[in-house]
Amino acid sequence: MNSKHELVRYLLERGLLSHAAVVDGDVTVVERMRRHRNFSVLRRGEPGLFIKQMRPDQEGSAQTLQKEAAFYGIIAGDPALAEIHALLPRFHAYDPEAHFLIVELLAGAEDVSEHHMRLRSFPVDIARRMAGALAAFHGASRRELASRPSGVMFSRTPAWILSFQQYAGYAPMSGANGQFVSLLRGSSELVQALEQLRATWRFETLIHGDMKFDNCMLAGERLRIVDWELADIGDPLWDAGSILQAYLMWWINGMQMPPGAPLMLSPTASMYPLESVRPAMQAFWNEYTTRMELGPHELDEKLERAVAYAGARLLQTVYEMSVFSQSLAPQAMLALQASMNLVRQPRAAAAELIGMEAVAHV
Repeated sequence: MNSKHELVRYLLERGLLSHAAVVDGDVTVVERMRRHRNFSVLRRGEPGLFIKQMRPDQEGSAQTLQKEAAFYGIIAGDPALAEIHALLPRFHAYDPEAHFLIVELLAGAEDVSEHHMRLRSFPVDIARRMAGALAAFHGASRRELASRPSGVMFSRTPAWILSFQQYAGYAPMSGANGQFVSLLRGSSELVQALEQLRATWRFETLIHGDMKFDNCMLAGERLRIVDWELADIGDPLWDAGSILQAYLMWWINGMQMPPGAPLMLSPTASMYPLESVRPAMQAFWNEYTTRMELGPHELDEKLERAVAYAGARLLQTVYEMSVFSQSLAPQAMLALQASMNLVRQPRAAAAELIGMEAVAHV
């Protein structure tokens, strides 16, 4: 589908838009290009629609879209999964021929990145809400989904960055990605740590697989989670670690580096110093472990794994942010430094970066 007019006609034919609304000018279509073609269809006085369409130039786009549609269908069709369903936008339709996934547009919502940007701070109540959402679908899926026949749709594959050498051998790389791979391969200790994380990956619950602030939508008092195309049965601490790395990435991206200055991580030399981010990270972790009912004997091991996963997710973020660059940007190099510390020495990094050494024993 090549134009917004064709999209409107498509939605009219399927009863997802009314002719009266179109004639009265109550419908607005906004397109945004990402991994898929994304359309926001705004309807005056009615809930809007959010539409993903496959991009032929993006490898795997059709498969991930189909997988996300199947996920929505499973969750919407099973009353026992109502706790997970409450966290999702409403599912409308999937068209496998046109490669369209249509869900509810969360009117008036802002994602957590936008929320932090607007406030220039990291409220602990938002951290707790994200932790509660993760614990809700991790807990519900552990009870209801992981062992069901419908669970066969999930590939049960650890995060790709944990076997990055195999992935990098197949994927076309930019100059920056090639530099990234060379640096990682040059650290045998890091490679071994990633391989160990892959070997001990646990297939326990439904995981989102791509948890980040952009996928956490604040709609009034409710928090919804979007973009489930990487959902899988896997290790719930990957999702938790991904949120921790999202906070750390704000600290890193805010680093102020004069030209010619050495690239050094600093707790304070950032628009968002660590002391401004730590309370939210600690609140997130405390709320998540409380909701998941983890006992005191489990906390140290879970914290170490979550922090190591945060480091691995940070590596993945560096790779993704460098796809179109010829060399690694300064922020990417700083993120690489931080990620190596998190993956190789998660206990020390938990205390130094996140300030959670004592928290783990509360």
